[in-house]
Amino acid sequence: LLVSKDVGKHLLEVEDLLQKQGLLEADISDQTERVQALNAAALKFSELEGYQPCDPQIICNRVNHVQTCLEELGELAAKRRKELEDSRQLWAFFQEMEEAEAWIREKEQILAAKTCGRDLSSVLTLTNKHKSMLGELGSRRALLHHSMKRGEQILAKKRFSPGGIQEKMREVRLRWKKLEEVTGLHQQRLQEALNFFQFSAETDDLVAWLQDTYRIVSSDDFGHDDYSTQALLRKHRAVVEEVEKHRAAVLALRKQLALLAPEHRQGVDVQIRVVEVEQLYGEVAEVAVLRQQWLQDALAVYRMFSEVHACEVWVDEKEQWLERMVVPEELDEVEVIQHRFESLDQEMNSVMGRILDVNQVVQQLVDGGHPSSEEVRSCQDHLNSRWNRVVELVEHKKTQLSSVLKIQNYLLEC
Repeated sequence: LLVSKDVGKHLLEVEDLLQKQGLLEADISDQTERVQALNAAALKFSELEGYQPCDPQIICNRVNHVQTCLEELGELAAKRRKELEDSRQLWAFFQEMEEAEAWIREKEQILAAKTCGRDLSSVLTLTNKHKSMLGELGSRRALLHHSMKRGEQILAKKRFSPGGIQEKMREVRLRWKKLEEVTGLHQQRLQEALNFFQFSAETDDLVAWLQDTYRIVSSDDFGHDDYSTQALLRKHRAVVEEVEKHRAAVLALRKQLALLAPEHRQGVDVQIRVVEVEQLYGEVAEVAVLRQQWLQDALAVYRMFSEVHACEVWVDEKEQWLERMVVPEELDEVEVIQHRFESLDQEMNSVMGRILDVNQVVQQLVDGGHPSSEEVRSCQDHLNSRWNRVVELVEHKKTQLSSVLKIQNYLLEC
């Protein structure tokens, strides 16, 4: 048993042989104690004085021979155990290599079957799974490094033929290198897909915002008075600021598109999408400018109407006063009326300035093609007509006053 050359053909067989070796060593240990006891008893016969049943030298030689055989048996047992331990190390190494190859094959099949997702959510899920796999790959790399180191130790002992060991190490190293390359390539494809779907999602968000903004800036609500129009104009200016802030995002689309992988950036759909966003942004910006102008024109119209109303209130008041006024014949009363007309002249100068401003605003609105041009022009004509009527009445009353004043002065001189 101890000189057998059978050191096992696989790990389980070696483990079985080691178990048997352990039993054999235990038996040797037990027999050693019995042999030691017998040797000790035999040596006592060699020390007897007087009658000796056997030559003491023969006894000593026999004891030494048994001891030598026992020592040789121990050495054979130790040598056998060393051979079995080395065999177990070898087959354990081969089993670890087989396990590594099986693990590599499993991951290769997984990577070969993996897609890069159909949308942002699925890509993120696959990316998280791939990160877990990278962590597993790192752990397995450390185990493989340990196994390779063990293989090098076996080769260094030169106990077994190096051909099979070296070939197995070379095969596993090549397969591991290929696995890392495939893993890196898949990670790159996942990152490219993630970049593409993020770009698509951001583009979709931008389109949705532009569509909502277009509905806002294309509204036909321009207010119904000065206050409501001012409120709309303030809101619109805030929208215009947001539109301007989004200009950089729209301009950056083509740069972001150029950074995508060729298979993504060369797609017709994504290129058309970018063009649509640029066109939609241009429409939003253009309509926003028009709406701001229309709101300003509407505000100008409502302010003009307000100013016209104020002027007409003044005209109504003065017209009624002038129509009711009877030119007195007494000199002192005439002088009082004359002083009132002097104050009226100052008021008329002020109102005339306001009416000229109204006429200027109306002309600007008409020249600009305002949709309410006819209404505005009609309001202007009515105000000018009322103003001319007041001016005529004032001139008429002044003429009357002047005549009365001349008569009164003539009478005084006479």
